[in-house]
Amino acid sequence: MRNKILWIVIVVGVLVGVGVFWLNSDITQKKYEASSVGKNPIIELSDNDPRFDSWGKNFPEYLDMYLSVQNQEPKPTEFGGNLSYNKLMRYPQLTLLWAGYAFAVDFNEERGHFYAQNDQMSTGRNHKDLLNSSGLKAFNGQPTACMNCHSGWVPWLYKNVAKEDWSAFNTTQYWTMIKNVPLMDGQKADSIEHRGMHGGTRMGLTCADCHNPNDMGLRITRPAAINALIARGYKADSVQGIKASRQEMRTLVCSQCHVEYYFRPTGKKVKIMGESISADTNAKWWNGTQKTYDEIDIWRNGNKPIEIVADGIELTFPWNEWKKGKPFRIEMLDDYYDKNKDVFPYDWIHRDTKAPMLKIQHPESEMYSGGIHAANGVSCADCHMPYTRKGSKKVSQHNITSPLNDINSSCKSCHAQSEDYLRNQVYNIQNSVAFDLRSAEYAIVSLIVDIKYVRGELGKLSLYQTNNKPDEGKISKELQEILILHRKSQMRADFANAENSAGFHNPQEASRMLLQAIDMARRGQILLAEVASKNHIKFKASNLTFQDIQKFAPKELRWQVDVGNHKKGDRFYEEKDVNVAPPKDLIKLDENIKPYRYQVLDKTINIH
Repeated sequence: MRNKILWIVIVVGVLVGVGVFWLNSDITQKKYEASSVGKNPIIELSDNDPRFDSWGKNFPEYLDMYLSVQNQEPKPTEFGGNLSYNKLMRYPQLTLLWAGYAFAVDFNEERGHFYAQNDQMSTGRNHKDLLNSSGLKAFNGQPTACMNCHSGWVPWLYKNVAKEDWSAFNTTQYWTMIKNVPLMDGQKADSIEHRGMHGGTRMGLTCADCHNPNDMGLRITRPAAINALIARGYKADSVQGIKASRQEMRTLVCSQCHVEYYFRPTGKKVKIMGESISADTNAKWWNGTQKTYDEIDIWRNGNKPIEIVADGIELTFPWNEWKKGKPFRIEMLDDYYDKNKDVFPYDWIHRDTKAPMLKIQHPESEMYSGGIHAANGVSCADCHMPYTRKGSKKVSQHNITSPLNDINSSCKSCHAQSEDYLRNQVYNIQNSVAFDLRSAEYAIVSLIVDIKYVRGELGKLSLYQTNNKPDEGKISKELQEILILHRKSQMRADFANAENSAGFHNPQEASRMLLQAIDMARRGQILLAEVASKNHIKFKASNLTFQDIQKFAPKELRWQVDVGNHKKGDRFYEEKDVNVAPPKDLIKLDENIKPYRYQVLDKTINIH
């Protein structure tokens, strides 16, 4: 009996031993496979070829994830998604808030890094004839500074075309610089490959924007980000761009673009590349003026690069007041732009109020910095590029999308609650901030309507006239304090609007700045009433509602005049799923948010 038991123990021991050996061997092999990604490269990576299709030969799993957006059905969410609908049709108040600026003509929902350059080249904001014929006669085309956050070719163009002259790179006309994307693999200039999104002129962000080709370590490739981080207190680094830990870099590489910025005049002339079409007297814009560049991404019809001189600009992040290790506060922008008003007084003059305005751009880094996730050391990549598995390999998700698309990987690595609970948390926060934002926007639009009215009435009075005509300078001086309130209140609403988390990155700061915006707008109306009373003008403060503002909703973007092959009334966008009308349920959501109809908004929420 004892021998039988002994043999059983021996057999079981052998089987367990074999099993442990096999398991250990399997784990070791998988660890080797996971750690050896890119160790035996198919091609040698180089900044001379930043195309993701090239780099993806060494990292096919990551390339597949990045390119997955191509095959996804465009899908809107409550405050985002990848359906490129016309946001001016959903939020008509923006046409009044941005009156006199290009965003009031064309503004669509974003659809990801892969499309970044394609959509920047396609937008009406980058087409002089479209904007000039839409009433924005001062628009002369976007500079290359606009390309910094859209094209993976930027570092190559900066080095090889601008010869690392930062001012010359940014000052060059956008359509001129993009013509210099190199022909790869024997491409022809007018080929689909050269002018497409897979490595051509329309290529968006790519691996090389964030990774070093030598060891795939994280790096910052955009000089504007490096300059701004140094101004905050970071030290420069020849490899990474700045000295920071890997966990910090998992946020800072995103901060190359997800930030507020402006184009700072250098005060100096700079030699840049121009186009010989400027000497072709037959090349005219729609209004008969001489073309200075060809609004296309290739050299054609004898058009060649020439050297010209222009007023220099440089892409700049307004971060001097925001020090390293501190959360961002909206007042820091007030202080920064006030200190720099002699160099950069405004982005544009508001068409109706004549206030000098600032246009805020996607400031996710600033908003996130003071939120609960940043306070706990969570990086952008932890949520937007969570670790997942591809076969036996642990990889970070590279389609870079909303954490809500994979709550299990993005959120539940830290949070123990159910996916439904976590989704409801986000839903509640975003709806609450949306109420604050709509309240602020409607208050500011009401102020704009009132300022426009009072300006018109003041212009009828001889005290505010010159040669029997309204003197806008005199009127603006009388309304100076009110115009400052318009500028600062709208900057706060614009900040929350442009920040793409709908407030989730930092709901406390989002609500605080929006309460300020409402207070400033209402104070502006009070002061306006005092000006009206002093000048014996009848005045009643406006209070526009959702229904009032819907009357300003535009149609899809169309040509206003005959231009080239385009006829008046033709649809501007060639892509059928871009600039489309927003889904009706999103319009209904906005109607329920302001005022806050909890009976509808909370119907799917269960707090248990």
